[in-house]
Amino acid sequence: MSTADSTEPFEGDDRQYTPTRLPGWLQEVNGPNRIQPPQFTRTQLADLSPRDLLVHNDNREVWHANIGPIDTPQLLALHDALAEIVESNRQDGDKTKPAALVDAYPGLGKSTAVRDYGRKLFRKQVALRGETTPSGDRRVPVIYIALSGNTQIRGLNAAICRFYGLPTSGNADTLAERAVDAVLSMKTAAIIIDDIHFLAGANSNSVRMANQSRSVHRRR
Repeated sequence: MSTADSTEPFEGDDRQYTPTRLPGWLQEVNGPNRIQPPQFTRTQLADLSPRDLLVHNDNREVWHANIGPIDTPQLLALHDALAEIVESNRQDGDKTKPAALVDAYPGLGKSTAVRDYGRKLFRKQVALRGETTPSGDRRVPVIYIALSGNTQIRGLNAAICRFYGLPTSGNADTLAERAVDAVLSMKTAAIIIDDIHFLAGANSNSVRMANQSRSVHRRR
């Protein structure tokens, strides 16, 4: 089984991106499935050349670090519940649309589970409606943003603009207009907001924040 060591560089299958930017989200949505490395016996491993053993171990490290998500009964139940909300979310633009809040203890995979649903919804919409809108824009049915501590209204709007690759200069209203234009032109049907508890909600700001979220949501 031993082969001669190769001098060609080996990049591996690491995929470094951020899903909070459109190029990274597209890579997560459309990236090919990883192929599980072959399982070797001790004898077969001993027969590998040093170089081939390094490559094999590198592939195993990436594979094990990226297993899942696994279709557990809990994950499938969550996806069914999200689908029920999203699929009934077909009101015209002048009406308020429902939203879902996923809450659980840290470390249980909330973000992973919801992003997995978002990927499937994205692919479903593109398969149904095509990769481009009637106006010729890229179709982006689902977007994903993540918030950090004490995010204000402007920060929420900036996160949406940053995802689409739009400028993040200007006040909250200016950013909101940019975000709405992108949502409408790219036919975004769902917005996943990770760590939404970081939205600043002190006193009257909580009402303003709720109205702001409804505004972007309704106008899509």
